[in-house]
Amino acid sequence: MKIDSVAALGLLGVQKGMQGMRESAASIASAEQASSSDPNSATEALVALKQHAIQVEISAKVIDQANETIGTLLDVLA
Repeated sequence: MKIDSVAALGLLGVQKGMQGMRESAASIASAEQASSSDPNSATEALVALKQHAIQVEISAKVIDQANETIGTLLDVLA
């Protein structure tokens, strides 16, 4: 697998995680949520928000590692 494709996959993971965070945050902040008597819906949205945040964090680490690998390769080749 090429390193640039690894970085692209990391970026895709960040983008999907951010989109999921936006959706979870919108669900938490919605008027339906405020008037809902079911606490499980709020809990599920909060858990999903945390899961997406972890996805973004891990995807950012993938990008960092790909950049570090490229830097190492450039150092070896130079």
